[in-house]
Amino acid sequence: MAKRDFKLLMLGLLFGAMIGTLLGQVLTFLLPDDSAVKVFFLTSFFEFPFAWMDGDGTKVLDLGMFAINFGLVLRFNVCSIIGFSIAYYLLKYFR
Repeated sequence: MAKRDFKLLMLGLLFGAMIGTLLGQVLTFLLPDDSAVKVFFLTSFFEFPFAWMDGDGTKVLDLGMFAINFGLVLRFNVCSIIGFSIAYYLLKYFR
């Protein structure tokens, strides 16, 4: 993977994040509430809100009549690691 273009790697990571998110959403509907498996797969073990935002990862632009929320938080759980693994496999073995 040393010869890969940077844009292709970023696209692969984005694709892996989307796969992990999709897998997490499917598991949310399939697994019963408060089951140990659902808690294991969907509990975030690392959360990174960006520094220019407040504690919950949002920045509010209040214009009087309406307010706009901007936010970006990276959350990692088991489903996101599975998604990144699938993206790594696809980048490594398919060209």
